[in-house]
Amino acid sequence: MSEGFDAGWLRLREPLDAAALDRPLARQFARLLPPAPKLMDLGAGTGSHVRLLCRDLGQPRQDWTLVDHDPRLLAVAPAELAGWAGEQGWGTTWETGACHIQAPGLEIGVTLRTLDLAAGLEGLDLSRCDGITAKALFDLVSADWMAAFATALTAAGHPPLYASLNVDGRVAFSLPDPDDDFVLGLFHAHMTRDKGLGPALGPAIATAMPDILARNGYKVETASSDWQIGPEHPGAYLALLDGYEQAAREQEPAAAAQIAAWGQRRRALAGRQDSGLMVGHVDLLAWRQG
Repeated sequence: MSEGFDAGWLRLREPLDAAALDRPLARQFARLLPPAPKLMDLGAGTGSHVRLLCRDLGQPRQDWTLVDHDPRLLAVAPAELAGWAGEQGWGTTWETGACHIQAPGLEIGVTLRTLDLAAGLEGLDLSRCDGITAKALFDLVSADWMAAFATALTAAGHPPLYASLNVDGRVAFSLPDPDDDFVLGLFHAHMTRDKGLGPALGPAIATAMPDILARNGYKVETASSDWQIGPEHPGAYLALLDGYEQAAREQEPAAAAQIAAWGQRRRALAGRQDSGLMVGHVDLLAWRQG
């Protein structure tokens, strides 16, 4: 995969993810798991899913393998996990490539693994996992890659899949601007560029993924997990504006002046108490039928 993410942006988005994530669907995933589950988190970044899900799983022993193609993000994961655990009053110990988090009634093992999903799925060894998770990953993949992944899941015995925060293309500002549709249209077109896994599905993943998994013997349930970004999230709000503007400009360089003017108007509204932004997401749970 060629797509890269900044650890600072991942920190900004994690509180939004925590507020948006559909907890009942996460707990339904937990009920599909055996005791002491072995979990694999794809596109794991700095370990956000561990932090967001460990309590919902309700399992006193959890073993996570964090898989990401970016060694720089995985290198940050130990400090991010240790800092988070410390805030809970929990202890952490690190060995080479592995972390152990100890809390009252809870023990979490975390192993880090660098793997480029664009190089093929053979190295994942999905059959050794009790459950697969991913957050904000699948909009980066192509329909062909998603189909190959579903085939690999089938060959591995249909382990349950929990995929959170998949964008679905809905974006709404509380204070509309005449150029919102123009800029956001360019942004969503930019999302479909090849990130190393073929032409990305982008917002289409919200409808494509359930269909692909269902054709491979999975029962699928989805739930909305929309970001609600208000004046209490200035960093995330401005970072999103930067991202929208940059992607739109790359998609249509000839409209750079129009896009920049839109960005200026949007930033001028950022401090207002009635200025907000909704970004649509969908959480997905898939498990074997029958």
